[in-house]
Amino acid sequence: MNFYIQAATILDKLFAHKGTIKSLTLADNVKEKKKMYALICETLKYKNVINTILDNSQIFDVEKKLPRNVAILLVHDFLFSQNGIKSLSNGPYKQSILRHEIRLKAELARLKIKMKVKNNEDLINSEIRETIVIPRYIRVNTLKTSVKKVIEHFQAKGFTQEEPIDDLKNISPKTIRKDKHLPDLLILPPNTDLHEDALYLSGDIILQDKASCIPAFVCSPPFNSHVIDACAAPGNKTSHLSAIMQNTGKIWAFDFDKHRLNLLKKLMQKAGYVEAIHESFLDVDPMDQKYSNVGYILLDPSCSGSGIINRLDHLIDASDETQEQSDLSHKFKEQRLENLSEFQEKMILHAFKFRSVQKIIYSTCSIYAEENEHVIKRALDQTDLFVLGNKDDMMPSWPRRGISSEINDDEGIAEKFIRANPNEDYTNGFFVACFVRKTAQPINTEADGGLKSKKRKRNKDVTIIKIKDDDEWKVNISNNDSLLSKGSAIDNGKKKKKNSISQSN
Repeated sequence: MNFYIQAATILDKLFAHKGTIKSLTLADNVKEKKKMYALICETLKYKNVINTILDNSQIFDVEKKLPRNVAILLVHDFLFSQNGIKSLSNGPYKQSILRHEIRLKAELARLKIKMKVKNNEDLINSEIRETIVIPRYIRVNTLKTSVKKVIEHFQAKGFTQEEPIDDLKNISPKTIRKDKHLPDLLILPPNTDLHEDALYLSGDIILQDKASCIPAFVCSPPFNSHVIDACAAPGNKTSHLSAIMQNTGKIWAFDFDKHRLNLLKKLMQKAGYVEAIHESFLDVDPMDQKYSNVGYILLDPSCSGSGIINRLDHLIDASDETQEQSDLSHKFKEQRLENLSEFQEKMILHAFKFRSVQKIIYSTCSIYAEENEHVIKRALDQTDLFVLGNKDDMMPSWPRRGISSEINDDEGIAEKFIRANPNEDYTNGFFVACFVRKTAQPINTEADGGLKSKKRKRNKDVTIIKIKDDDEWKVNISNNDSLLSKGSAIDNGKKKKKNSISQSN
């Protein structure tokens, strides 16, 4: 029963907004992480139904020592899980549920009649049932195997290979297909669990969303290139770069979060030419001689994460907001986006300073123009050495491009961006832009990277806050402590590296 008691504690924290589903279920103190993650997610889907059944059964009038969240979890497994709870070790909470077995089943039957449904799944809130579900994407680690061998591996497990298609909404079970745009990407049905698959455990395949694969593919550094992954951990994009270069050349991977950097190191054990560095990219000296031949920079800085749709926190019902709370939330969002965009711009301008860099890929998992088109325009306004790459070098067959209305109605510039829309592209929301050095310009030898002297007015006293969001670190920045979200860990500038943060990947 200790497992259910720990799960109930996680529910307590979720309902109090003291963590996210992933951060709490995958925490170090959770032994059976996979099982815990599944139980919490499935229980939350039925939470409203279970509460109705519990209230109608009046079980708490009798079982006065039974905690509600423990009851919610046990009733979920009792009524909606194939395994039930009878095989669980005996304890007072289990017996409290089993004493009301007949009444609980009767209340479920009455509820299905009342709602005019036959299947348990139809009891789930429509908003949860209709949440966008994206396919399971796997990137083949071409340092270790080939696309052909991976397909054959899954065929041996009963999967059928099908032709690439545009509409991935209804993928048949046990099928596998190549992606239409990325040559090393394969597509399986949503929620295909591969965490125990031999190819995943050996590192032959990487579980990576399609949108996350686009930046390295657009970058495509040639063999023997010198590359910087400025915001590297946990390392999926770094490993993709290494595979594209076939483990030649040199990659410097920067991240300021030591734990996430260790994840990167573990992932990159087979890539001998990657140097993982525990340091913020903003603290790297562009004039350092060891970076003198860096020709490519991949820049995926912290962002709002507004494009990520496979987060599960929609399962937690938000409490009704007052108008005052809603206004404050909107004000906080605007402030956060403004400061995030300033940070993102600063990262780009720093990348411009590397004297030999020829190509800089900027990407976010945000849908907001403030972090995308607006940031690119401001950065371009401050350099004489870089321009946007052509559409022909930016996956020309990709249908979705930048929003021209957000960049002075310039369709020509908007066409040079890549945007991903979850509803139409069946991947997380994403944005990618590519800066290339003007061929007529000499390689920069100045520390300012050829930046224009005119500077945009900036907010003062910016405070940087790190928030652990799911299994990733996100950045939150605010000038007003009153706008900070509850539970944020604030760096008040006492640490030496005030601007050092961990970037999401």
